[in-house]
Amino acid sequence: MNYLAHFYLSFGQKPLVVGNLLGDFVRGRLDHPRNAHYTTPIRQGILLHRHIDSFTDAHPVGLACRQALPSSFGKYRGVVMDMYFDYFLAKHFNDYHAQPLPDFVAEVYQTLEANRAILPADALLLVDSMIKYDWLYHYQFIEGMNRSFQGMSRRFAFLKGIEHAGAELAEKESQYESYFRSFFPDLVSSCEDFLI
Repeated sequence: MNYLAHFYLSFGQKPLVVGNLLGDFVRGRLDHPRNAHYTTPIRQGILLHRHIDSFTDAHPVGLACRQALPSSFGKYRGVVMDMYFDYFLAKHFNDYHAQPLPDFVAEVYQTLEANRAILPADALLLVDSMIKYDWLYHYQFIEGMNRSFQGMSRRFAFLKGIEHAGAELAEKESQYESYFRSFFPDLVSSCEDFLI
């Protein structure tokens, strides 16, 4: 899952929001001295991020969705799927959350800004771009997804070809939405169980 889903699956707990972001930047064991400055709730968010990723990778619907994507996306089909699932979550946010998407996104941005002091430099760069271009809000639009995929292709040579993922989504939206609708409730339940 991509950033919007990770933040959604923090269930309104600010330390989990921060930890869910850090999950992409903190490597190795959380009891390592380099990670000692993270509080226990933030570490729980990092572990939740790892749980989300492993659950998504192993789930039969996730596997089927990745297989349905064009082979031209290669080993980055998982990245494309994660982005597609954020698109469907954003587009249908009212089906999953009582709070309107703009309000939810504003709270996430405020939480990340309030925790800048503990974010590593590469995470800060990402957060600044996320807020400046309002990624989370614009995920609900095909145009926003196209910009994201094109930006990823420009920034990362190893993602060459991913710029076509928006066209694939537009052409087969109902197919990929069915994967998301089938998968997402299982992921939510798994995360709720993980946090108990």
